[in-house]
Amino acid sequence: MLKLRKDKKRICHNKKKYDVLLIGPLADNDIIFAEHFIRMGLKCCVLRKKNTDNVNLTSYFHNLKKEDIYYFKNILEFIKIARESRLILCFTGYLLLIFKSLIIFISFLKLPPIINVATGSDIMELSKERSTKGLIYRLYLSKVKLNWCPAYPEAIKNILELNIPNVIFMKYPYFFNEETISLANKSDKELITFFHPSNIDWGETDSRNGRKSTKGNDKFIRAFAKALKNGLNAKCIMLDRGPDKELAKKLIRELGVEKRIIWKSQLNREELRKEYEISDVVVDQFDVGGLGGISVEAMACGKPVMTYVNINCLKILYTELPPLLNCKTEEEIYEQIIKCQDRIYLQELGQKSYNWAYKNHHWKNCLDQFLFYYSLLTGHIIVDYGWDQK
Repeated sequence: MLKLRKDKKRICHNKKKYDVLLIGPLADNDIIFAEHFIRMGLKCCVLRKKNTDNVNLTSYFHNLKKEDIYYFKNILEFIKIARESRLILCFTGYLLLIFKSLIIFISFLKLPPIINVATGSDIMELSKERSTKGLIYRLYLSKVKLNWCPAYPEAIKNILELNIPNVIFMKYPYFFNEETISLANKSDKELITFFHPSNIDWGETDSRNGRKSTKGNDKFIRAFAKALKNGLNAKCIMLDRGPDKELAKKLIRELGVEKRIIWKSQLNREELRKEYEISDVVVDQFDVGGLGGISVEAMACGKPVMTYVNINCLKILYTELPPLLNCKTEEEIYEQIIKCQDRIYLQELGQKSYNWAYKNHHWKNCLDQFLFYYSLLTGHIIVDYGWDQK
């Protein structure tokens, strides 16, 4: 990790109240990033709409305080706070929800530099959409200073085809609890527990043209049922969410494996982490081809992860590929499920998963690149790069 400057002689062209303003509540990315940025020495403010539910800061938030989260009432209040900040970090094009069509005048609003963080369907689907909304989003991508993009196959394809400017690939910070790593259960007597927290969506109910963010859960359900009928001693916990959740229940009934599927409602962040910790295998998606938040969060808990990643795309971001149960087709998923009968294998894979996640996504190891871009865009240098050492 780069060393923060201990002296107070920071190169800075203007005085601001905040270093980074974070907007976009999807998956609580705004508060998660803010917590880790504060650990790196940045002053942060999380900005949410007035009608948004109040944030529940769990035990994992040691630095972000309630007073660091501000609920703005209107555009004018947003602009005022934004101008008190050196940099805006915007998740999933959230500025479009605030400004709507006024976003085309973004260059005239005298806002600080903006880094747009694309997270999924925005870059995979909306960026190619032939609509007014799609056109405005593409214009927005051309106006921000940097586009922080995920290394997903469809995202990379769109970036190249649309010639999106100022694209960067960086790693996200995730929470780690080094004191309580729960690896695979060593007992041979208990059922193997699969945990499937992904949105249930294989494009049946939401069948809009151009959809690229489906999860392929139906392939897992059929493969899991086949494994059970062939002697697998396991159960699967699934979250009751997503456009195809009722179809999933129907498919499970038709396959005759209802007794091995446990449905749970939406979970908050602490409840989700507890499910990670008591499971043996975490199941993510089989269509997108990239490493998402569920996968890395599970690996940070020392859990084997079953998902599909495109290795060539992943190499853009990682020099060392993650140790995953990588599979895409129903047959490949079935083969990986069968491997999970070996608890020693699961334990070893869980430890490798944790080690890889810590190396690549612990805040101490993955935010140096962001700090450089922060300084580049703001002129505010908080890192001791060593160039002034005698």
